[in-house]
Amino acid sequence: MHLITGDFETFFSKDWSLKKLTTEEYIRGDMFSTLCFGYKLNDNPAICHAVMPDYTERLLKDNALLCHHAHFDGLILNYHYDVKPKFWFDTLSMARLLYPHDKSHSLETLAKKFGFGSKIVPYEKFKNKTLADLYQDSDLLEELMEGCKHDVELTYLIFKKMLPLVPKEELQVIDLTIRMFTEPVLQLDVDRVQNYMDETIDKQEELLSQLGVAKKDLASADKFSAILEKLGVSPPRKISPRTGKETFAFAKTDQSFLELLNHEDEQTRLLAEARLATKSTIGETRAGRLLSISARGDLPIYLKYYGAHTGRWSGGDKVNFQNFPRGGELRKSILAPEGYVVCVGDLSQVECRILAYHAKEDWVLEAFKDGRDLYCELATRIYVKVITKADAIERFLGKTVELGAGFGTGWKKLQATVKLKGVTLSDIQAQAAINAYRQSHPKIVRLWDVADWVLGKMCTDDNFEYNWHPLKIRGKKVILPNGAFLDYSSLKRGKEGYCLDSTKGTVKIYGAKLIENTTQATARVVISQAMLRISKRYKVALTVHDELIWVAPEKTGAEALEFGLNIMKLTPAWCEGLPLSAEGGYAVNYSK
Repeated sequence: MHLITGDFETFFSKDWSLKKLTTEEYIRGDMFSTLCFGYKLNDNPAICHAVMPDYTERLLKDNALLCHHAHFDGLILNYHYDVKPKFWFDTLSMARLLYPHDKSHSLETLAKKFGFGSKIVPYEKFKNKTLADLYQDSDLLEELMEGCKHDVELTYLIFKKMLPLVPKEELQVIDLTIRMFTEPVLQLDVDRVQNYMDETIDKQEELLSQLGVAKKDLASADKFSAILEKLGVSPPRKISPRTGKETFAFAKTDQSFLELLNHEDEQTRLLAEARLATKSTIGETRAGRLLSISARGDLPIYLKYYGAHTGRWSGGDKVNFQNFPRGGELRKSILAPEGYVVCVGDLSQVECRILAYHAKEDWVLEAFKDGRDLYCELATRIYVKVITKADAIERFLGKTVELGAGFGTGWKKLQATVKLKGVTLSDIQAQAAINAYRQSHPKIVRLWDVADWVLGKMCTDDNFEYNWHPLKIRGKKVILPNGAFLDYSSLKRGKEGYCLDSTKGTVKIYGAKLIENTTQATARVVISQAMLRISKRYKVALTVHDELIWVAPEKTGAEALEFGLNIMKLTPAWCEGLPLSAEGGYAVNYSK
């Protein structure tokens, strides 16, 4: 294949732009139009066309295409030109891997980073200009095309700088991620989503009517506080981390507010529920956005490659498909194309398994290999009596501790976490649960200490190298098994311990937290490698945390599911002895 570097310039106005619209909404909307397309073949000088010739379309179909923000250019090519390149390269995605702490990965930012100057397209001159307008002003059209060619050259230069630093496998992951958006296959059960939206609104209105309050009264912190006081309930308060002053604790993440959902007084419980429903319209908003997208075609899945520090994907384009509740109506409303099924595979307890593997907690690995119930075993230690699957509450606690305590969870956090699920633990019970885990998992606890030592060495020795199977430490980078890495270049030691500068500000880091980061990153490598293998036979449409979602012909659904699950269960060569397991199902919709 040849490498083609390309870039579209498109019509925009005050109201029709990516500042006001999502990528999908902008490209598939009625007002969208292209102004020119610039490209270069391999090392040849860039050229530009106002109208893309047929031979250029054929050239793009037969070769690899490089763009900056390939989601954008790729959706244009597929939706408006029916062009699907053989392979996608994307400098925006590559930059997210290499420079995760940079606030911007724009083409202009990267050009300045590498000393290549900056973009030169004077966009204000082209606002509201259609191609017909530009044909009336040849000088202006020429200026636009020269700017477009300049951006193409910048993209190519930046790509050459970054390419040697990105593992080949990760380039393949980027390609798959781009295609989830640019070549969508999933569809929407419009009636089901509309019913869900209507029921959500009706439920909210019914609750407000039952309480005899208005929506605006619940949305206002002061008015909601006054309503609680009339019921004889003291409004929960907290110290604001931003101002340092006392304020109401009415956020959905405030534990004292969430406790109102379990208040002994029914009206207080209903008020808290109504407040949450009023302030959080995410279900209603998502439903409306899905309906809007489906009116324009299939559902493009926008995932940001390396969107999280641990290398996992994050949501984009104002729809985060990764946050749709399991078993919820929105998941169930996502359909396979006619004649196809949605296969879903879920890696079972993958982080727990990788953590035990890294720590050499061999008895845990043996338990997984033997198919034993670790949750019941830990619950038996906690309650000092035999716990079986029939003991639902006790087993739930065992599961929560087994899956969470490996990253240093303390007893207070455990106490608050299980209370949200209706399980109340005394201080002594919560402490006993954490102690039971730490006593039975001594090598994992020891791994936290090793991680603290690693942080110290990373802080003080720029040339620090350490083979920490299945990881490697090189300076302030944690090298993952496939060559990708976690970047701790901003690591420093402050008065209260180690911390990192991130796009979200300064965050604390400590041994157990480092283990959580590396475990999640390693799990991401496991799932991305499985995704690449499955994609050689089936269309991978989405990934959600430890899940893979692929589409297969309906008549071969069982075979396709078995194929994918067997791939997910394969132990990678770099972690011999790690027992992996996966479960899943298939249906005409995303029902798991």
